[in-house]
Parts: sequence; structure tokens; C-alpha cells
Amino acid sequence: MKPEPFDTRNNAAEPRNSGLSLSIVVPAYNESENLTDAIRMIASGIPCTVSDHEIIIIDDGSRDATAEIIRGLAADNPKIRGIFHDVNRGKGAALSSGFREARMEWVLFTDADLQIQISELPAFLDRTGDRDIIIGYRLGRRDPFSRKLFSRIYTAIIRLTLGFAIRDINCPFKLIRRSFLDSSDLHSRGFFIDTELMHAAFGNKLRIEELGVACQPRQRGESTVRFRHVTETVRELFELMNRRSAP
Repeated sequence: MKPEPFDTRNNAAEPRNSGLSLSIVVPAYNESENLTDAIRMIASGIPCTVSDHEIIIIDDGSRDATAEIIRGLAADNPKIRGIFHDVNRGKGAALSSGFREARMEWVLFTDADLQIQISELPAFLDRTGDRDIIIGYRLGRRDPFSRKLFSRIYTAIIRLTLGFAIRDINCPFKLIRRSFLDSSDLHSRGFFIDTELMHAAFGNKLRIEELGVACQPRQRGESTVRFRHVTETVRELFELMNRRSAP
């Protein structure tokens, strides 16, 4: 069913640094249960002080109705564009596809699972005057003990191997200058994309700030994170370390 047209602006609080343009990149894999509500939430929550915006949704080879929903949303709203992968390539590949298509000055990437609301955006926009990357860390996150343990271990590994520490490196709410993304040579196809981005940011001495964002439990659909993603992330970490040490 084609969704009804919806408003793309509201009267959210004005950030100090207004008038910037914004690309919002949303990867989606089997998110048919959440996608329409997520894009409505995102589109209606963009502050009026954003001078121009676009919403880029990447269907990463979904097996459900995600692609059909994206086409319907794009047909109803010229600010929305879809990118379609024939097969599931991974989070990193999906984000890279979105980054390549982004046209605006700043790029926000976020998930389609409705766990982080676009109402967090004004606080991020308010930091753009003197920052290059503003990244979220999730507050009120309700994950199994095993996932929290892995996150802590992974943070420690990144600190030891790459020399930096981010409170919640995989938080899916990051606002980044597009000029940095355009100049970055990203290799990750999976969940390591967040670490690779931050490694490049620290290497380029970018100005970084972390902000807390409220995280709601997933209400519909299933998380796509699996144990195999842990091993893939470790493999991509070793590949990055090998590239760093190559002559």
C-alpha cells in the first residue's frame, strides 16, 4: 500500500548554527515493519532552520517489502531517494553507497528501527559551528549482558590497537561533514565501518564531540546483528592494521 503524503518540516528548536544543508542516510535491511514510520518521523522532525535536505534510504538486499516501501515514499516526497542493492552487502557497503550519493554539506546517518528519534538532531546541529563530527552514545540501552560485555571488550581492543576510545563507537546516530566523507577511503563492508570512520577522523585530527541520545527498545522487526558479525569485525580490524603497517 502506498503511504499517504506527509510533511517534511516542523518548528523544532532553532540551533545556533542555522542554514546548513543536510543529507540523512538510512540503511535498511528487512525493515518493512518500521520503515514507513521511521521515515515519517525523520522527515517531520527536520528543523526549519536546515536550509535544504535530502533523505537517502538504502535497501541492502532485503527479502521483505522494504524496496517497495522505499519506492512509494520516494514517489510521494521529492526529498527522498532510494538506493537498491541486489543482495545483502552489509552495513558498511550500504552506508558507503549512501555517502557517495549525498549532496549536502552535512551527513547524518541513522537506523530505520525507531530506537533513536530525530528529536535528538537539534542538539547535534547546535555543535556544527566548531565540530567536524558529532557522534551519539546510547542512553537507556537495554541489551543482553553478552552484548554489553562484547562492547566493552571491543572498546578496549580499539584503544589498544588503534589508540583512541569512543564511548559507543557503533551508535547509529552520527553527524559528519560531507567533505570528510568525500576524502575518506573506506573499505569496510560490515559493522566495522563505524570504527574505520573514527580511525580516519582521529588520524585527520578532526574536531569530535560525543552527545548522549535516548535509546528506545526495538518494538517491531528483528535486529540483524549476528555472531558472525563479530568475527567479520575482528577480521576487518586486522585488515586495517595491515594497511597501516604496509610500506
